[in-house]
Amino acid sequence: METLSIRIGDKSLDHKVFEGNKFPNICPGNVADHLEKIKDMECRHDDVFIMSYPRSGTHWLREIVSMLMKGKAEYIQNDNIDFPIELLDIRTIEQEPSPRVFYSHMPFRYLPRNHVGRKGKVIGCFRNPKDVMTSAFHFFNKVSFQVEWDEYFNVLLEGNGPYGCWFDWREQWERVLDEDTETPPLTVTYEDTSRNLKRQVRRIAEYLGVPYTEKLIAEITHACEFNNMRLAKTQTKSNMMKRIKDAVKDLENSTPEDINKNRGGHSTIIRKGTVGDWKTLFSKDQRQRFNTVYRNKTLPGTRLDFKGYLEDN
Repeated sequence: METLSIRIGDKSLDHKVFEGNKFPNICPGNVADHLEKIKDMECRHDDVFIMSYPRSGTHWLREIVSMLMKGKAEYIQNDNIDFPIELLDIRTIEQEPSPRVFYSHMPFRYLPRNHVGRKGKVIGCFRNPKDVMTSAFHFFNKVSFQVEWDEYFNVLLEGNGPYGCWFDWREQWERVLDEDTETPPLTVTYEDTSRNLKRQVRRIAEYLGVPYTEKLIAEITHACEFNNMRLAKTQTKSNMMKRIKDAVKDLENSTPEDINKNRGGHSTIIRKGTVGDWKTLFSKDQRQRFNTVYRNKTLPGTRLDFKGYLEDN
């Protein structure tokens, strides 16, 4: 395992690097050992894994999946696994009652072997990368030190933010889809979910293979309308925000068990949820620079192509 420090003004953003992948510095141990424990963990038949690059609507999707797995429009409460699985200690994972809905920002290849081997349910979540960068900037300023947008834009565009490069994450997911054409994981996008939430809830239910009624679909759709969910989750998701802040602040003295303690707090993980919010931050030059990088890194035939959202009209 290597370590990497990226300068942002007079401070540094630290990563742990394993097999070319960047992980947050609060990832337990030397990363390799912890990932091996995750790959070796015993999964349950009803476990679901949500995979995404950070700030892509993961928590929104996780609420939908959880409600469908439980068969009722009830928000997640007393959530002990509201951290990416690669940041959770194994004991916390093992003690969580079913149905367990995990999420992760690591590449697909680090998922538990027996879950992948028996074609367990996995859902990939994607979002317009400009909105991802915008959301990541606001999130970073909540949980870590204050940065200027122009500086953080450069960090993210160069692939040096938490979990590395968005384009690399997309590329590895494309490979997953290409390698399993018969029973591929489900892929959803933030934009499709925003446009027609009810259709997406039904689509996810069908992929999961859970029983549902039109009444249940309607109730989950109402509960997961963004403003309704943000209001309901302000307090329950505040614990995660506080835990991240505490883990970053006390990193040298923290253990995995410390990171997973419920320490309270008042911020919320869920922000605006606006499609196109990038326009509030990107300058004309930044739009052009990003679009150039996007075109250079997007091959013809790419399944996850957001060019319709990226071009300036």
